[in-house]
Amino acid sequence: MVETHERPPEARPRTLSEQVHETLSEMLLSGQLKPRDRISLRDLAERLGVSMMPVREAVSRLAAGGALLVEPKRAVQVPLMSAEEFADLTEMRILAEAQAARLAADRATPEQIEEILQLAERFEALLDTAYGSPEAVAANKDLHFALYRAAGSQILMEVITMLWLKAGPIINYDIGVQAEMPVEEELGRSRTHHSRAHHRQLCEALRLRDGAAAAQAVTEDIRVAAELIRAYAAEEMEDSRRRILP
Repeated sequence: MVETHERPPEARPRTLSEQVHETLSEMLLSGQLKPRDRISLRDLAERLGVSMMPVREAVSRLAAGGALLVEPKRAVQVPLMSAEEFADLTEMRILAEAQAARLAADRATPEQIEEILQLAERFEALLDTAYGSPEAVAANKDLHFALYRAAGSQILMEVITMLWLKAGPIINYDIGVQAEMPVEEELGRSRTHHSRAHHRQLCEALRLRDGAAAAQAVTEDIRVAAELIRAYAAEEMEDSRRRILP
């Protein structure tokens, strides 16, 4: 009998539309795009060095999930969010992300835990040296997503990514992306930023394989950040019908 050995299927090359979708998603997740940012499809295509077609397809996918808003005359905007919508998003993030942290404490490999610890250190270093910068926002995102990947659940990861596509543009307000902040105030906020304590609690929980403590650390990180974001936008949120503005 002749043995046959099947080759594993090769990964399908990503289409241009998928590459554009990935790039736009990263811009939303890491806060490079902020609420009320507006850009034409043509300008977006020129910025990414592609034709209009893949941009239209990628934008349509993100708009279908509520991450982008397509306006007349081929313009794209990061949508604003009401106080009620923001509260709902916050609660859904807590449910999904706390569960991912709980699973990660049990399932993460030693290598994954080490990666998370290193990313936590990098984020703290950026709070000290580049508080309020896009790099700090991106480092926070990298830390959280390394944790959620370590949960080992593809479906849960997809849910969290969908929620972050909506949350990413406003998360930067928690990490201090504000112009004209005095240096003394910037240094003070960076040294006392709530995420330092919450991330350290998370790292300790992962070391101890304590799922409940990991979930609690992520829950408090999200909840306190949401309170700071709401405070930042308080003047724009007199009731739940008002929109969260930058």
